[in-house]
Amino acid sequence: MADGVEAIIQRLYGLPTFFVAGLPRSGTTWLQQMLNAHPELLCLGESHFVNDMVPGLYNVLWKFTKSRSNPERTWAPGVVGPQTEHMLPVLRMAFASLAAANLGDTDLSRLRAIGEKNPDNLYHAERVWRVFPEARIIHIIRDPRDGAVSGFARFRARLPEDLTRPQYVEAYAKDWASRLQTVRGVAQGRPYREIRYEDLHADTLGRAADLFRFIGVSDAPADVAAATDAASFERLSGGRRQGEVDAASHFRRGEVEGWRDELTDEEVRLAELKAGRMMASLGYAVSEEGLAQAEA
Repeated sequence: MADGVEAIIQRLYGLPTFFVAGLPRSGTTWLQQMLNAHPELLCLGESHFVNDMVPGLYNVLWKFTKSRSNPERTWAPGVVGPQTEHMLPVLRMAFASLAAANLGDTDLSRLRAIGEKNPDNLYHAERVWRVFPEARIIHIIRDPRDGAVSGFARFRARLPEDLTRPQYVEAYAKDWASRLQTVRGVAQGRPYREIRYEDLHADTLGRAADLFRFIGVSDAPADVAAATDAASFERLSGGRRQGEVDAASHFRRGEVEGWRDELTDEEVRLAELKAGRMMASLGYAVSEEGLAQAEA
């Protein structure tokens, strides 16, 4: 059994990697389900590999390296601990091991890339590329007004009791613009792809095929159709149609521009104030007044 597991890990270690990123409630789970349904891909859920396991393993290795310089713990002949360049293969092997543990009934012989979805990958893109220089990052972007509506409904029980929805909308939009600007700066010259949640809704087959090509796997119509069908809102929500709201479900509403009948004028103003210019640059409708007053 051990030999079999080792062979699987070695096979996965040699595959290209990709990571899905995006603010919470931007469609990262929908996209993960779609990618994972492709026969040539394994896309893990939120393992927090990049923000938990990578620093954890690195710190353990670095602690060992530092201890080698302690004369009370080192006897001749001395041993030099691993440096960063020696640690990176260990981190990559750890990701392959994580993938192997979650392989399930996936056909290993067909796999051509492995990846992970985590909204936090958006905050750690530089670390992703430090460990996996050739990794592809897919950033799914959603209108921050819709993201804020969905986020406040989903996370209300975890938020401070005195946090109002207007405050949440304002903070969400500010973070949306800031993170987008930051990751674009980090991504210069690297394999990075943005996709709007709204475009994936409007042309699911076409946009999915484009993402599969970006990752380097089959864009055959049958493979694309099977993956998108497996990740349809109706299937993921247990039979609801897009627009039918279930506030308790991870897949709450599944449509675009729901903010129009949920946000107040003041909440819309706050979102445009914090992110209006960035929103307009991505094709989102912004009022003339909001665009004129926008901070970002």
